Amino acid sequence: MSIKFFAAGLATCLIFAQPSVANDAFEEREERMKSLGSEAKTMASMVKGRSEFDADQFSFSAESMADAMVGMLDLFPPGSHGGDSAAKAKIWDNWADFSAKNQAAVDAVAGLMGAADEGNEKAIKKAFGMVGKSCSSCHKAYRIKRD
Repeated sequence: MSIKFFAAGLATCLIFAQPSVANDAFEEREERMKSLGSEAKTMASMVKGRSEFDADQFSFSAESMADAMVGMLDLFPPGSHGGDSAAKAKIWDNWADFSAKNQAAVDAVAGLMGAADEGNEKAIKKAFGMVGKSCSSCHKAYRIKRD
């Protein structure tokens, strides 16, 4: 009898824990996406000549982007869409494509870090453009557009 009670209790815990896991992932994902956007704005200002180019700041921003991308796919567990999330449900139907787009962004950010380390302005602009394209590609396909 106690085994049945234990199994029922465990099943109940697992059922109620799932939304919490999804919610925690959503919150972490939102925080990282905001960080990525903030760093991108800082770098865009420099790349577009709106602010003075600061090589140290640019490298720091590129490194911050790389850090934010680590484990990003883990922040998209099933059930972490809906509500306040801008994630489209089709992410989980097209996981292979979503994962490939994530990897393209990781690779683009790595390229940006390399360009920033070299200090070559032309390479930096090209690499920054690649980061923008990779982010946009994923957002167009898998993010709900908000006003």
